[in-house]
Amino acid sequence: MSDTQTSDIQTTSLDEIRLYAQRHGLKGLPEDQFARLAELAKTVREAGIALRRMPSEEQEPAHLFTVAALRGLK
Repeated sequence: MSDTQTSDIQTTSLDEIRLYAQRHGLKGLPEDQFARLAELAKTVREAGIALRRMPSEEQEPAHLFTVAALRGLK
């Protein structure tokens, strides 16, 4: 991963972590768990950026796609 990719990742605030947890149904977490989530947020983002993505089907050459003939229709 390049330095530009990691330097673009901003530190997540505790308030952002609380909103994220609320959106995903995490209720009643103790404050120390919110703090730990905030600590891990940057590492998790960096790991997500490092994952290779599947290419879009629009990026494939057209000759790879063929249309199967319909059979049994009269």
